[in-house]
Amino acid sequence: MNKEKIVTEYLPLVRSIAAKYNKLRIPQEDLEQEGMIGLLKAANKYEENRGAKFSTYATYWIKKYILAAVDKEKKHSLNSTNLNEEITKDKKAAAIKAVTNFDLPSDMPENEKTVLTMLFQDELTLKEIAEELGISRERVRQIKEKGLRRMRVKSNRT
Repeated sequence: MNKEKIVTEYLPLVRSIAAKYNKLRIPQEDLEQEGMIGLLKAANKYEENRGAKFSTYATYWIKKYILAAVDKEKKHSLNSTNLNEEITKDKKAAAIKAVTNFDLPSDMPENEKTVLTMLFQDELTLKEIAEELGISRERVRQIKEKGLRRMRVKSNRT
């Protein structure tokens, strides 16, 4: 059998097998393409004297290539999830850096400047800042919020 004849004759088989896996968010065309690779692999390896029908033998190879593509996509999706988490962490780090490089308003009270600097530049927790300044954690939170509000108001005016 030549390859062109195999492709045209067994394309419906490839499509029907690929259709069973299209729920997996992989485009149908990609699944069919992988199935065609499996079909051509089957055509190269098929031995008539073994007693199996070609369609039965080809089904094995078609499924094998489609499932390998599904598995690869699944691994890629998991990697992209990890990548998305890394991107989110990088964005948070960039936001913190941006805040640490901000110019505090000159009219900002000293306690707000101190808390914001310790929080964003020194990267201390509210509890650590509270211990350092000898005030409650809640008071540190209030000062932080007041300072951030002051900065938002100032940035909205400009």
